[in-house]
This record gives sequence, structure tokens and C-alpha cells, in this order.
Amino acid sequence: MARKPSVQLAKWLLFVWLATNPLCSASKKNNGVVCNATERQALLKFKLALQASFSSDNPLFSWVGDDCCRWIGVGCDSETGHVIKLDLSGAYPNMSVSGKMDPSLLKLKHLSHLDLSGFFFGDKLIPNFFGSFMKLRYLNLSYTYFAGTIPHQLGNISSLHYLDFKQDRDSLLKVDNLQWLSHLSSLEYLDMGSVNLSMVADWLQPINMIPSLSVLRLSSCGLRNFPTLPHLNFTSLTILDLSSNAITSKSLDWLSNLPNLESLDLSHNRLEAPFPSSLRGCNLLKLDFSWNNMTGEVNRFLESLTRCSASNLKKHESSVFMRELDLSYNNFSGTIPESLGQLTELVHLRMSHNSLEGTISEAHFANLTRLETLYMSENSFVFNVGHHWIPPFQLKYVGLRSCQIGPPFPTWLQFMKKDRLEIDFSQSQISGFMPDWFWNLSSQISYVDISQNLIYGKIPSSLNFVPRAMIDFSSNRFEGSLPQNVSDASILDLSNNFFSGPIKMSIMSVQYLSLLNNSLSGSIPSSICSIHDLSVLDLSKNNLTGQIPLCLFSLPYVLDLSYNNLNGLIPNSFGPNGGLIWLQLSHNNLSGLLPPSIGTQSALLALDLSGNRLSGIIPSSFYKFTSMISRAGIGKIPENIGNLQQLESLDLSQNHLSGAIPSSISALTFLSSLNLANNNLSGRIPSGSQLQTFIDPSIYAGNYGLCGLPLPKPCVGEAPHTFFGEDEQDGTEHLWFYVGVTPGFVVGFWVVCGILIFNKPWRIAYYRFFDRLSERLDGFYVKLVVKVVKKNEGLAT
Repeated sequence: MARKPSVQLAKWLLFVWLATNPLCSASKKNNGVVCNATERQALLKFKLALQASFSSDNPLFSWVGDDCCRWIGVGCDSETGHVIKLDLSGAYPNMSVSGKMDPSLLKLKHLSHLDLSGFFFGDKLIPNFFGSFMKLRYLNLSYTYFAGTIPHQLGNISSLHYLDFKQDRDSLLKVDNLQWLSHLSSLEYLDMGSVNLSMVADWLQPINMIPSLSVLRLSSCGLRNFPTLPHLNFTSLTILDLSSNAITSKSLDWLSNLPNLESLDLSHNRLEAPFPSSLRGCNLLKLDFSWNNMTGEVNRFLESLTRCSASNLKKHESSVFMRELDLSYNNFSGTIPESLGQLTELVHLRMSHNSLEGTISEAHFANLTRLETLYMSENSFVFNVGHHWIPPFQLKYVGLRSCQIGPPFPTWLQFMKKDRLEIDFSQSQISGFMPDWFWNLSSQISYVDISQNLIYGKIPSSLNFVPRAMIDFSSNRFEGSLPQNVSDASILDLSNNFFSGPIKMSIMSVQYLSLLNNSLSGSIPSSICSIHDLSVLDLSKNNLTGQIPLCLFSLPYVLDLSYNNLNGLIPNSFGPNGGLIWLQLSHNNLSGLLPPSIGTQSALLALDLSGNRLSGIIPSSFYKFTSMISRAGIGKIPENIGNLQQLESLDLSQNHLSGAIPSSISALTFLSSLNLANNNLSGRIPSGSQLQTFIDPSIYAGNYGLCGLPLPKPCVGEAPHTFFGEDEQDGTEHLWFYVGVTPGFVVGFWVVCGILIFNKPWRIAYYRFFDRLSERLDGFYVKLVVKVVKKNEGLAT
């Protein structure tokens, strides 16, 4: 205790010496050093050549005055004044560069650090003169939007320790060979994420010649294999990231040659290898094998981790330092040993979508005090924890979909105290009443999916979740009135329950609202029209009555009011050139004419008006549709229906349409589905290139006045028909079928893909909706797209 004053005094004297000693001070006022005039002119010339426009908060705006060492982003040697550092990283989100990189920078002969990351160069080439910065130790060109081939001249910078080319996934930067890398013998860090390496067959060989390499990141580079080398020289490698490639290796034995590996990411590849028994996991902080086709039992690996001896650990005493383990979306099997609880530093554990099984007990989590993420969905786990169990961790994300965690609602959830909790307990065999404490926890929840269980009870009149939360209570046994006040949400799905009474909900903002298949009654309140950001509204399969609010058709992209008791006219209030893509009004008591304003919905993909009392002909404005017209009224098929050039599916069956089938229908080159059955049509069935593909007579059945192929009834003056498949025409007809259907499929596929891929909220919200509706579509492409979107979104899995 007596030594404390002397220690404090020593620290104080050291601080005073460091603050006043001119050799340690960076103050230019003390040593009088200013920047070199030649280097100052070089920087100004570089700035001028960029021809960039920038605001006052941009570092280049400060490049005025005589002393360039005071300019933002410029670092000088405190003794000589030479520019040794140029850091312009991340300062140009709104700056456009119309000029070029000027070679005047080469006059910065002492430059050792160059960081242009985040600088938008608009697909320009990386200058060859970059290879002449002979003293450069640090070069960061990440997210610079350079394009073309990386110049081989960079191999001349033998002093480089850090090299970063990481780009966005749509990068146009590529490499034709990597031999120049072998000359960078001092390189410790290399990131070429999203640089195209697909043309480099021997990509591993030159990298293997860099013994000092500690970090290697080659994510999304188009790699297809891991080349075989007689010897891997990666003894210094601590981080290896080969994620999001197309590597198809069936063996991972080469991992045994990486003794000091701390982080390994091989996710999103096509690996079919068994779990590598030779993997040395004692030093691993992160292991990610997710989204592959790997096999084998994981319990052996987990047990080996917990058997790591203290002598094999670098700097830890007796606990394994694994922080992140992701084995999800594979074909792993086996059970989870209780020794999992010895991974005391584990923060993220993801094992969902495998073939794992067995009982998970409290012992598995006994010492996992740091655990924040627990994803074990889509396995055959049975959770056996006590009713009064208090977990040692504070989870942020928990996904146990299709695991058996019931029957009672898991009480341990109430001890999670995180601010933004994400929960997926769907299909988890939970039954019984929802506990009251759950509603007190709701203010911390940003994502909750408890769908497809047998949960009973009433929902409070007010739901208060985290703003923009995703809430799915569908397919349970909730009853009573709908909540009257709901906080802003992205998704609110209360479908397939037993809610009753009128819709009296006050919601400021929601993108996806589904009340499908309840027992709701009364009219649709016009207040729904005041909900901000509404994109999907599904009120189908209820007992709603009255007329449809006029304002409703100008709001959502997807509107389903089918299977109710709505009456009156369909309002002629569709907004011009609106974004409506799906309109379902079938099986109501709607009457009158079809409103012409429906035809202004140029994005419409599906329209179902069947099971109503509509009359009249199809308005001429409908000719702009791009997809389905389904079962509408009484009248004739318009002659100029051929104007619907992008029409993919036409269903006018089960109506009272009369007259002849217009010959212009043969001009619908993208038509892949046709149904005109059960009307009063007459005359000859038109022929033409696209109609050649429709050889099923049933699509014309029930029209007793029709004649001609493919019906067996010949028209007057025709010989009896020879049907397809009975002679040599069979092969030709099949060829016509594929030629005709393919364009329609391709166009339709990418229409839906484009919507779902480029709009993230749609990817999250709509896959549930289209799951339920896809059965009613003619064609399978929406099902395919939905499955792809669900697989790649991976919410709470």
C-alpha cells in the first residue's frame, strides 16, 4: 500500500515528459516543420484532376493554405514534413468524380499509407502507376468502384503489409492471374472480396508463397474449387474467409495445415464434405460452415473442442474461446453433447436446418453466460428444461421453429432483458394460454413468430412492440376482439385465428396486414386507408359486409377481400398507373359493371373477380394488363384482346360470354395459360403460332357452339380430325409447346423476381402471403421464387 504514491508520481512525471518533449509531440508549432512545397503542389494537382464536386464537409474542401500537413486526410512526418499518409476514406458518399487519378501523387515519395476506401471512381481503371509507390505499406481501395483488371504492377510494392480491394457484389473488378501477389513477401492482410477470380485456375499457388499472410478474405470471388497443393504454407494464417463462392470440395483435410486459425468462414458454398475430423478447433474464435451440403456428426467436433488442453490454448487458461459457431443449413446429424456448456465464451450459436436430434437440457446451457444468439430451428430437438428454470444468458435472437419446446409456453423467455428481442417459436408444439407476462415483454420485441401452434387467449386492447416490429400470431386459437391500438409495425399477421367482431384497429403504419380466415364482421372501416406504408392487405375469408371503401384501391400492392359478403359496385377509384399487382375480390356479392379504372393498373399480375354478380363486357382499358384476367361477367371477348401483348394467363371460364373467340388472341405471344371453358362461345377456334401450344380440349369444353382443333368436333366442310400424338406431328407439336411456353415463363419469372429481389421489405413480408396464394396461380414460377426468397432471407432461423 505504501508504494501507491510513488507509482502515481511516476505516472504523472511520465505524462508531463511526453507532453513537453518535442521529439514526442506532433505539434508543428513546437518543431516548426511544414509540408514540402513540391508535395503540396502534387496534392493540389491530384485534387484538380479529379474534377470532383463536393460540399464544405468534405476533406478536400480543407485543402487550402500553404501547410498541407494541416489539411484533413493528410499526414506528415513530424521531423521532415514529408507526406507519409493520405487517408480519404469514406468521405465521398455524395461526391461525383468525373476526372481521373493524376500521377502527380508519385511525387509523394515517402507515402506509406494510402486509403481511398469509399471513394466513388465510377468504374474507372486502377492506375498502373500505383505500382510505383515503393514505400507503401498500406493500400486500401475497398468500395472504390474501380473496374477492369487489377494491374500486375502492384506486385512491385514489396513493402506492402495491407492490401484491400473489397467491393460490392456487383463489382466489375477482376483478375486474370495472381502471380504478382507472390512478390508481396511482407503482406499480412489481403481482402479481395467480390473481385472476380473465376478465370484464375491456380489462385491458391501464388497466395501460398506469402508466408507472412495472417488474414485472407476471398468472399464472393467466383471460386469453384480449392486447388490441391503438396504443401500449404499458411502457418501464420489466423483468418480465412472463402464464403459465398461455388467451391465444391468433397474433402476439407487441408484444414489440418492451418494450426493457428482463429476464424474460418466457408459459408454459402457447395461443399459436400463430411465434417473435418482433422480440424484443430482449440484456437478457433469463429467457425462458419453454413449454407452448404456438408454431412457427418457434429457431436464429435463439439466434444473435441471441450477437450482442448490448456497447453494448446494461446492465451486462455482453461476455457475454450469459441465465440461464434454456425453450422446451419447443412445435412449434419447426431446429437448435441452436454459439454456444449463448457464453451463459456460462446456468443452466437446457429445450428438450424440440419438433421440433428436429441434432448436439450439445462446442462447444455449451464455456463453459456455470454450467449446472445440461439438458432436451432428445423431440427428434431426436444427442449427439456424446468418450468422455473432461469437461463444464465440474455438472448437477443432465439429461433426454435419446429423444435418441441411445449406444451406450455416457455417461461424462461420472460428473463430475456434485451432491448430488441427476436423470437421464432413457430410450429413448436406449444399449447395452452398465452401468459400475461408475455405482453409486458412485448415492448422489447422487434420480431416474433409464434404461428402454427395451439395458443389460446385474448390479445390486449393495446399492442406495444418495438417500432417497425414483425409480428406473426397466425394459425393459433386466439379469440375475442382485435387489438384496438397497435404500435407501428412492418408485419402484423393475425390470420387463421378466431377473432370476432368489427375491425376497429388504430395503426399508424404497417406494410403487411393479414386478418385472413377469422370471424370478423361488419364493414371495412375507411380508417384503414390512413395506414401509412400499407402494401399488403388481406381480409379474406371473414364475414365482412357492406361496400368497399372508395379510398382502398389506391393504397396497397396486394389486396385480397375474397370470400366475404361484400356488396355493391366495385368503385371506379383505382389510382392512375398505380402499383397494384394482385387483386382478389372473388366470392362476394359484388354487382354492376367492371370499372374502367382497373385497366390503369399496368403492374397488375393477377385479378380474380369470380363468384360475383358482375355483368357487361370487359372494358377496353383492360387491354393494358400484363397478366391474369379471371372470370368476369357477361358479354363478349373484345376483338382487340390481342393488344394485351404481355398477357401471361387468361382465365374467362364459368361465365356467360358469347360470340366468337377473336382471332387476335393468337397474337398473345407470352400467353402460357388459357381457359375459356363453360361459356356460350361459338364458331371456329382460331389458329396461330401461340394457340398451337394449347392442345388440351378441356380449355374449350362447355362451349357447344365451338368447333375445330383441338376439339373433336369439326367445323362445317372440314374432314375428321387427326389428334396430336397419333402421327409424326407429335414431335413438332411438342416442340411448338416448349417454344411457346418458354418466353412467357421467363418474362413472368423475372417480373416477380425483380419485385422481390430489389425491395427488401417485400422479401420479408410477402413470402408468407404468396405461400398461401400460390396454389391459385396458373404456373409454378411464383412458388419457385417464393422458395428462393425464403431460403435466402433466413429470418429468425
